[in-house]
Amino acid sequence: MINRILMELYDDYEKGNIDSLIEFTKKTLPSDGTDKLFIGCVLIMFSRCNGFKARYSATREELLSIVKAIKEKLGDSNYLAFYVDRINREKGISKYLKDIVNDKNVDKYAGLIIEYLEQFRPRFVDDLKEDHKKNIDKYIESLNR
Repeated sequence: MINRILMELYDDYEKGNIDSLIEFTKKTLPSDGTDKLFIGCVLIMFSRCNGFKARYSATREELLSIVKAIKEKLGDSNYLAFYVDRINREKGISKYLKDIVNDKNVDKYAGLIIEYLEQFRPRFVDDLKEDHKKNIDKYIESLNR
């Protein structure tokens, strides 16, 4: 579901419109800085989409990777701050992320976004393990004999 939403938001982004992204964010996440971080990370993802069917590069996994860059440290900063300060060339991205990436609460904001995105994690293997744990354990035992 989140991938479909991201594709639709990307379609609007390609037309130069991010109002739908802003509206989606207002309805979904707190307006305490988490919203700006989410919008900025989505814009980074969109700016990196390329190829014939670029909208298919706008995925939950890609967005999650970008948000997790906040947790990765590079000296006194984090990878996302480094990207915004040194690599980024898009003015819209800096508009949303410039002050947020160095905010003392940025890890909290990122945690909320990660928690939100994790709700959409595929669970086939987890469900299979949970529903059939006894059968899987017996099968593994039979292989070890």
